[in-house]
This record gives sequence, C-alpha cells and structure tokens, in this order.
Amino acid sequence: MTSTTRETLTATELYAKAKEIKADLVRYRRHIHANPELSFEEVKTAEYVAETLKKFGLKPTVGVGGTGVVVDIGEGETVVIRADMDALPIQELNEMDHCSKNKGVMHACGHDVHTACALGAAQLLAANPPKNGRIRVIFQPAEEATNGDGLSGASLMMNDGALEGAKRVVALHVFPELATGKIALRSGPLLAACDKFDIKIQGKGTHGAWPELGVDSVVVACQIVQAIQTIVSRRISALDAAVITIGGIKSSTYRSNIVADSVELTGTVRYFAPETHVIVKRELENACSIANIMGGSYELHYITENPAVNNDPYVVAVVDQVASEMIGKENIEEATMKMGAEDFSFLSEKYPSCFVCLGVQVPGPLRFLHTATFDANEDALPLGAALLASSALALL
Repeated sequence: MTSTTRETLTATELYAKAKEIKADLVRYRRHIHANPELSFEEVKTAEYVAETLKKFGLKPTVGVGGTGVVVDIGEGETVVIRADMDALPIQELNEMDHCSKNKGVMHACGHDVHTACALGAAQLLAANPPKNGRIRVIFQPAEEATNGDGLSGASLMMNDGALEGAKRVVALHVFPELATGKIALRSGPLLAACDKFDIKIQGKGTHGAWPELGVDSVVVACQIVQAIQTIVSRRISALDAAVITIGGIKSSTYRSNIVADSVELTGTVRYFAPETHVIVKRELENACSIANIMGGSYELHYITENPAVNNDPYVVAVVDQVASEMIGKENIEEATMKMGAEDFSFLSEKYPSCFVCLGVQVPGPLRFLHTATFDANEDALPLGAALLASSALALL
C-alpha cells in the first residue's frame, strides 16, 4: 500500500470512495437480504461477514456474543461502529431477484442495509486506516429478540468484551419515511425504552349454555384490557410520552359454546421517563386485580427489555459536521423522538454515542419497517458506509 493511500481522507473524499464501491455494497446487501436468519441463528450471515472482511486484509473474530463478529482496524484509543445482522419472522411479499430465500424470514427492519454499510465502512477503513487510534466494527446478532435470560445481542456482545476499551460508538438505522440522500440527527433521547408483559387470566370453564356455573376468562380479559388502556390517559402525566399496546390475546379454547378456562395476553410498554416504568408496572397490577374481583385469578410477568436510546451531544456534533461536508447542511434534518425501541440503548447508556437516522425512501407508496413489503433504496448505501467510516475517524 502506497503512502498516498495511507493519508487520511476527508469526509468528502471518503464519500467519493464509497460511491466507487457502490456495486460492492449492493452485492453485500442483496446477498444478506436473500439469505436472512432469525435472532440467535445468524450463523451463515456471520460467516459471510467474516469472509468478506478477510478479503479486505482484516482479521475478524467470530463467535462473539454467540454469532457476532468483531474486527479491529488500527491500534490505540477505540471508537466503535455497530451494525445488527438478524432478520424478522415475516414472509416477504416483494418481487425482486434478491427476495428472501428462507420461508417466513425477512430483513424487514433493514439490518441487511446496516450490515452492508458496516462492511463498506470496514472496506474503506482497511484502505485508509486510522493513524491515531483504533476503529472496531462490530456485527451484532439478535437485536430483535432476547434469549432465555432476557438478554439481546447488544448485552451479549458487551458481556463478551466486544466494547472493551471503547470511548465512543456510532451506528445507523434505516428510516423509510426519510428521503434517500438525507439523514436525521438528534441530541438526547431518540428512541423509547421498551418493556414487555405477559398476563395469564385464570377463570373456570363451563358450557356456554350455562355461564353462571363458571368464571368467563374472556369477559375478565376484556375488562382488564379496558382498564389497561386507561393507564396512559389517567395515570401518566400528559407531558410524559408513553404507550401501552396489547399485541395478542389467546384463549384456552376457541369454540362458540365453551366458556374458556383461561386467557393469555401479551403486550409492550414504550416510554422515555424512567419513573414511567414504575407507574406502569404498578398500574398493570391494579388492572389485573379485576380478575380477583370477578372470581378468577391472574399471573403477571413484567420484563424490562431495554432503556431509551440517548445520543451524546458531542458525538452528534461530530457526526453532523462530517455529514455536512458530505451532503450539505440542507440534507440533515432534526430527528423527532420515536416510540420504536432498539437495543443500541445498552451501548448509548454506557458509552457516548450517536444513532443516525439514514433515509432510504423508495419511489412509490411508503414501505414501512416490520412489514412484508419493506424495501430500502440502495442509493443510500454509499452514504451510510462513508458516514460510519468518516465519523469514526473524526471521533478518534
């Protein structure tokens, strides 16, 4: 490698280099998109990532946090680039050559784009390594789910030392409502904290013709759901954002002439203020106690999944400056707080971080995240790769 290639490139120059390797970035993304794997099952994805990194002359470490991959470029103080690799249990309905080959599994949250951008950043950095520190690129499994111990990929990789010595962290997420060629940034809270709850309501089954002999768990569940829907409106300050969603209801039987013995509910809680978590948990117990009043019983399992994603003002300012050089200030929007959740929050909770919103809007109707028709505009790939690489260099 010549001394010229070792010179640190400006953000504008690095973006130009990223555009030159767009065909590579598209190839990475399409391979990953066509071969999606669920959380904790990203074996082939990790193999592909590791083999691709080796082609850049890098030496990745595999098996971190289960199926995660880590690679270091340079030595010294460490700045981390993070990408997630897992897909969702959704059957893709798009019609394109690189559609999912795995039935019922799809990259409907853009993690294929995140991984391709991080591979592109590693490719750029391998040819333009940092002179005054180390950039670590981590490819994380299981952002979308937790294991039996309630741990997602971010926590598992942290437990395995993937963030050891890190000073700052940068990552991105695709946003289909944001125009391609634009990004959005925000200091402070960006994405919500997320809790999960499961409720089992126990009644007493009987024949549907004489319900007076039983305790109708379906009726009890309906009363509890109605009570839960008043928690935000009557127990949370109107100045504090929060949402509670019952995502599923399942009775022990599904027959027109049977009073169900039991009903299971599952739901999610999203919020920003830490004290909201305490209020919601208490009020869920109060709502569930309706079961006792109506002659049944209940079991409530409340799981705290992850805190809110908070962006560090200094790291955001650096990313903003880098992005301004690449695409101009007019293409950087102020991100709004969103009720979506991300386990990047565990990193941002411990390390000064910036979570970037990357515009990937495609022509035509909006392709929402977590839907069977989600798609991302591949013209955003060079910007994503260059922004990750150049921001990491600037943060050293």
